[in-house]
Amino acid sequence: MDMVEAMRVAVAIARHKSFSSAGRDLGLSGPSVSRIVADLEADLGARLFNRTTRQLSLTDAGSEFVQKSAGILEELDQMRSSVRDRHESPRGRLRISCVTAFGNECLAPAIPQFSRRYPQLAVSVDLGNRLVDLIGEHFDLAIRVGPLKDSSLIAQRIFTQRIVFVAAPALCKAYGMPDALEDIRAWPSVTQVSGEWGRTQRFSREGRIVEFDVPQHVTLNSARAVRNICIAGGGYSLLPDFMVARDIAEGRLVRLLPNYRPAGQPIFAYYAQRRHTPQKIRVFTDYLMDVFGSKDAPETE
Repeated sequence: MDMVEAMRVAVAIARHKSFSSAGRDLGLSGPSVSRIVADLEADLGARLFNRTTRQLSLTDAGSEFVQKSAGILEELDQMRSSVRDRHESPRGRLRISCVTAFGNECLAPAIPQFSRRYPQLAVSVDLGNRLVDLIGEHFDLAIRVGPLKDSSLIAQRIFTQRIVFVAAPALCKAYGMPDALEDIRAWPSVTQVSGEWGRTQRFSREGRIVEFDVPQHVTLNSARAVRNICIAGGGYSLLPDFMVARDIAEGRLVRLLPNYRPAGQPIFAYYAQRRHTPQKIRVFTDYLMDVFGSKDAPETE
């Protein structure tokens, strides 16, 4: 006896309250359904259905068997779909919402390799710092800095950014290199502000957490614009480390106050909870972990 087939028959009979309707649903003849039920009841040593000419109902044993069978069958179907998905190429459209700085500097350069790996999957990226409604706006996934209040979403950490002080060499020469946060308050600042983000940054020094309220001399909502003004000598900035690493290495910017360690700000990929995560979301989050996980080393003293 095929136990999986027998469970499907029992669940179908319970749902339709009819042997004949269950048979039509499963593509089985009436005699086949009756034989499978008889074999199942003989194997279990219990009657599962009370049958009369007018009515069919579950016995206590039948109710327990059908309930547990439904759960097992659902798990089997999910397992089969998951395994099958891994051997098929994802297709369709993947819509992503991503914070601007990470999207410009990190995500965009990583997209071509992903597209070559999955050529049948079209990728659409919307860059912006506003919070989007994943379901209502039909996004598959959102990439954001820090945890969200919406606990109905699945969050997967993919990277940690750190905000560092930087300025152009000419500005450092004019003001002198600062040794403490108090020394830099007199400098002109250029700051990215998006909502409440960017107004206060956290650092640690000698084991103590320090909060720095960023002066609002010049504010923009674009990290790239802030960087450009900073390189032009318009003021010091606080920018993600991944955004200014090359500028520091090539001498366009100088890192200030390195004795203040920036607090890590996790970057998460968020997507809606589903019983079975779509393959296109799964392969993309796996790809993000492969690309950015190796770059996510903690800063040392």
